[in-house]
Amino acid sequence: MALGQEDSEEKFTQFSSQLQKAWAQSDSAGAVKALDSMIELRPEIPRLYYLRGVANFEVRNFRQSVADFDQLIKLEPRRSDELWERGISCYFAGDYEAGAKQFLDYQNYHDQDVENSVWRYLCLAKSKGVATARETLLPIERDSRPGLMEVLELYRGKLTPQQLLEKMQQTELNGEAEAGYRFYTLLYVGLYYLAEDDKAKAADYLAQAGDKKLLEAGSSRISEYMWNTARIAHAEVIKKAAPAEPAAK
Repeated sequence: MALGQEDSEEKFTQFSSQLQKAWAQSDSAGAVKALDSMIELRPEIPRLYYLRGVANFEVRNFRQSVADFDQLIKLEPRRSDELWERGISCYFAGDYEAGAKQFLDYQNYHDQDVENSVWRYLCLAKSKGVATARETLLPIERDSRPGLMEVLELYRGKLTPQQLLEKMQQTELNGEAEAGYRFYTLLYVGLYYLAEDDKAKAADYLAQAGDKKLLEAGSSRISEYMWNTARIAHAEVIKKAAPAEPAAK
């Protein structure tokens, strides 16, 4: 039996409260469950698909995350260029060509973001190889965040990871600015090693980037989304590096 409008609104409000509680408790699986129910009641609301795309990413349901962002774009086509989150989900879902295109399209929205250039590199490194990724690296001239232009030099092949880490250690920044510098350096050194298929070094630096103490130290300078990405990348490296279990006899 279909719900009446008042009953539907009441249910929607209840699920919305469940969603807020889940976010407050960092319960991404609970958020997905609440959003499933909210979308069933109100499938026409674009923001619900964005939120579920984020939540599905956080619980490592990468293909579902991409599908949610795709549905958002169907409802709001004007947002297609800006959804860098979709590009990251494409990368982890193994849809590297779609990820590379998403980051290329993002240049139409914001063309001075080192992270966007680097993520396109990471997608192309998987689909076409590191040489092609470096040759077609999107040029960025002025990302003002500490350390990000140095990160770009790493991916251009002008700095080694060790040189980049030495620059990080020598910074005269302190407080939250220093924490932000450290986070983005560690994250993108870890991802660089992942593109180079050095899983041990990738896991090491991604683990350092995903340290909760680092996020707390630089809360105003570190994107929590990207901090979660560091943790997710680390978990994926560990999962892929683990030896396969022997088949049951």
